[in-house]
Amino acid sequence: MGVRSRAPIPCTNWPVDNCREGHICGHGCPMRGDPALPLIFTRHQALAAGLSRHQIAQRVRTRAWRPLRRAVYIEERRYAALSERDQHLTAVIATLMARADGAVASQGGVVASQGGAVASQRGVVASHLSAAVAYGWVLPLAGTGPVTLTDGNLDSPTRHAYLLGREQDLTIQVASLPTSDVSTCGMDLAGTRWEVQTTSRARTVADNLRHLPNADGVALADSALRQGRVSYEQIAAVLERQGCWPYAERGRRALPLVDPRRESWLESFSFVTLHQLGLPMPEPQVSLFDAQGRFVARVDGWLEDEALALESDGRAKYFLDEHPLPADVEVAADELLTVAQRRLMKEKERRDRIVDLGAELARWGTHEMVRSPRAVLARIAAARCRGDAGRFAGRTAYLPAPDWLMPTRRRVG
Repeated sequence: MGVRSRAPIPCTNWPVDNCREGHICGHGCPMRGDPALPLIFTRHQALAAGLSRHQIAQRVRTRAWRPLRRAVYIEERRYAALSERDQHLTAVIATLMARADGAVASQGGVVASQGGAVASQRGVVASHLSAAVAYGWVLPLAGTGPVTLTDGNLDSPTRHAYLLGREQDLTIQVASLPTSDVSTCGMDLAGTRWEVQTTSRARTVADNLRHLPNADGVALADSALRQGRVSYEQIAAVLERQGCWPYAERGRRALPLVDPRRESWLESFSFVTLHQLGLPMPEPQVSLFDAQGRFVARVDGWLEDEALALESDGRAKYFLDEHPLPADVEVAADELLTVAQRRLMKEKERRDRIVDLGAELARWGTHEMVRSPRAVLARIAAARCRGDAGRFAGRTAYLPAPDWLMPTRRRVG
């Protein structure tokens, strides 16, 4: 007697994610979607919301969830919508949350509340570039780098954890953390408010001046001082305390080069790089007027002895990042070309007015300054040879200089 085959019975015991449809299916049978979870959440929170271990693992396997740290996740679609800065901040928060997990609590971690606050219990705080990201300062062209924490427990070793799966790199520095060097930084991520303990603004600037190349460290410090919530004296005091720390000499050399009058990363990076190659430090943001006192232009840098204007040309100077573009690619390309041509024409007219005053002009872009700074220096040297302050028929006005900088002759303002 033959065995009659049975039709398969639909079963919903083994749910799997259908990412394209946005709900869970068990062999084709619709089931409920994800429960309400915070932007960044732990495995414990997902279990408490009603998901099983299998459902959590399935979401990770299908890349519906991104593991930021062990047992800390974010939905992939929400992560992809974040900026590079915000993606780094999610990794910082997740790192602190992971150290609060029961399995790693003995390592001196943090606690996270459901309201989104992440606070240090045993002296582990976000630091270096991770703290700079939290404060909203300019960053090196290379980006944010690995998540960096500082552990105030001096018995701990410095630790480096490298890329594992889709988790980001991690560096934990070990250094003293007096109360004055710790602060709480509030931030908004995708409509969610978080508070993370970081090194103070002064400590963060000092640490980056020590650890980064001078041009990058000074650009970051310029940005921090422009923000107005930290002072040169506070930074200098921290560097003085760090006199015997690693890279302290680099920080001491960089500090006198800091000048918050510079307005962009490219200006700061360029002038410090050129200065280290032998160029006198240019005066930043100098206004030029004609013989009748009419405003002509404000230049990024000015060398008075040669009447030489210096211009660093990033994308923002041509308004290419600010112009809203239509969705149609061809129309957008035409509009962008029109905007660029219009802006280039205005820049040419501006250049002609500067040259008409009897000044020389040298300019460069980001790629050239980063890749070939000596070629830029050679161009500036040629312009300096052509320049003649006696031929300059205009007037200059300087921004008020910070107290720690040496005064420049004929400074006005």
